[in-house]
Amino acid sequence: MINVLVVDDQNFTQRLIATYLEPETDIKIVGFAKDGQAAIDQVESLKPDIVLMDVEMPRMDGLRATEIITRNFIATKVLILSVHDNEQHLSKALRSGAKGYLLKTTTAQELSHAIHYVNQGYFQLSLELTEKYLHKIIKSQSEVEDNSEFSKKLNYLYKSLNKLESNFKKISGNNQTDIDPKIEGIIQKAMASLNDRDSHLQFKVDRMKYNQERLENKLGYLFKIQIGCIIFFLITISYSIFSNLK
Repeated sequence: MINVLVVDDQNFTQRLIATYLEPETDIKIVGFAKDGQAAIDQVESLKPDIVLMDVEMPRMDGLRATEIITRNFIATKVLILSVHDNEQHLSKALRSGAKGYLLKTTTAQELSHAIHYVNQGYFQLSLELTEKYLHKIIKSQSEVEDNSEFSKKLNYLYKSLNKLESNFKKISGNNQTDIDPKIEGIIQKAMASLNDRDSHLQFKVDRMKYNQERLENKLGYLFKIQIGCIIFFLITISYSIFSNLK
């Protein structure tokens, strides 16, 4: 059995909640309170499992009472039931220790389910609020992504402009009237540098050809010497054999 304390300063709301929960065989309303201080007193004496807490009430509001109850009576869970659907009230309720936040437009079935889930330790948020803040989160995320992408493009453009400005200053010496002659001078220097590289490369190629020709000549000379030695050796052997035959 889930014992519930209903806290609301409106008799109509108290009766409506009682009507909603009357068919539930495992939920029992053990008491009613019309302000936060009375709620604290009844929690201490009745020790309910769940407190259905309104926000705006005389003497002590529901958020202050929620803070005290969740701090001093850890076995009791508070479920806010309010007409306010703004982020400020929801944020304050969460900071106060509430385990759920429902609107008073919640149906009997939604209220019953929320009580069961909160009793099991799960946080519950009204369907209307869930949809509202889900759209808000998605929109915020989209804006963050758009702003991030825009910032990247803007940063890239800024860097490109700085680089372009720096190059112009190097070329013109802060005097834009001299840009064309200086550009032409830079091009001429680049072409001269390329010509020097080509000339140097051609010199290396010519030198390699010269060295190759010298090597070929030396190899030819050595080959001739080798052939001469072989012929001389053959003549010598032939003469010796001929002499022995005599």
